[in-house]
Formats: sequence, structure tokens, C-alpha cells
Amino acid sequence: MIIRIIIAFFIMFVVSFNAVAGELTYTCKIIHIYELDKDGSLVISDWEKEFKGSHFIISRSTGEIIGRVVPALLAGSTRIINQGSNEDSFRSIADFENQIQLIEIQEFVPEANKPFIVKSKDGAGIITGLSN
Repeated sequence: MIIRIIIAFFIMFVVSFNAVAGELTYTCKIIHIYELDKDGSLVISDWEKEFKGSHFIISRSTGEIIGRVVPALLAGSTRIINQGSNEDSFRSIADFENQIQLIEIQEFVPEANKPFIVKSKDGAGIITGLSN
């Protein structure tokens, strides 16, 4: 009986944590990484092989990003440009002194998984995928 109570408590804790985390963060999964070619077109980056399927997390309140591919922890500042809504995208910027990183998550998309695009610093290029 006690084990059932402990298991039920654990399940309720995990479910409530996930609900709060979803309201406070986006979890983004990388699907493609592009780079700008000499002719001005976008081509698949060599980085895609290494990072496709990777995840990162972005704070909906500060714009800070935690993850291997597009981290913003070393940024001098991060800020939200637009909180996003049923009609507009979430947008944030990270300032790295001589470089910036931009992210847009299409919050207005009615599906649970929202498309995102990142213009990354350090030559990683343009990163796209889905967030929830």
C-alpha cells in the first residue's frame, strides 16, 4: 500500500513538473542546419550530421538558451523581443558583444509542436526544427 502511494505521488510530481516546465520553457528539437553558400542560396551544413536530433531549452521569460548547439549562457545579455501569442511569434536575441543570435518560435501555429528558426552565432548557420 505504501509503495502504491509513493508511486502515485511520484507520477503526480512528474506530471505537474512537466506542465509547469512547458509554460516556462520551450524544448526545441533540431531538424535541419543550413549555411549560406557562395551563390547566396542555403545548403545543408556539415554540422547537420552531428547535431540533427539534438535538443535545447529556451526560457520563455528571459530568452536564455541551454543546449549544446545554440547556448546563450555566455551571452552578455539575452532579451525577449516578443512574447508570442496566437497571432505572433516568440522572438528573442542573445548579445555576445561582437555577435548576436536570434530565435523565432512560431507560437501562433495551432499544433502542439511549433516551428522554430535560429540564426546562430559562430558559423553554425541557420537552424530549424520543432518546439513544444
